[in-house]
Amino acid sequence: MMNDTYYEQIVSRNKPETKYVIYTIIDILVCIIFLMIGFLKPLYWIGVPVTFILFYLYLRIRLQIEYEYIIVNDELTIDAVYHKELRKHLATFSAKEIQQIQRTSITNAKDYSNGEDRYYLTLNQGQTYVLSLDQKLLDSIKRYNHKCINL
Repeated sequence: MMNDTYYEQIVSRNKPETKYVIYTIIDILVCIIFLMIGFLKPLYWIGVPVTFILFYLYLRIRLQIEYEYIIVNDELTIDAVYHKELRKHLATFSAKEIQQIQRTSITNAKDYSNGEDRYYLTLNQGQTYVLSLDQKLLDSIKRYNHKCINL
């Protein structure tokens, strides 16, 4: 009899990342520059809608982000889902590689959380991830590595 573990958790990021806010400001500045240059050479007026549309499409896809945590047996996979269409693989590691899970903040961690319910996972290799884990996913990790959870 096989006793496999499978659990999937989807977490929506509540606020946009700072870099996308900066991208929006850059987009507005580029459009203003094209408008100002357009007074000298009217052909540059075409640049305003083109850059605005390209940045809008890029940001529209990137601002709506969800993180998907999937645990199959002892392997945890983290994926990003952009605008419910585009999927990007971010990380895969074994639950046995987790050195500790804690609530206290750690600098230089890769943030794949919703920004609220944050757990800091440190791996044996020194990598640190910030995830928003629910109790069922914590229990699944604990099943394979019961010494790592320090809450």
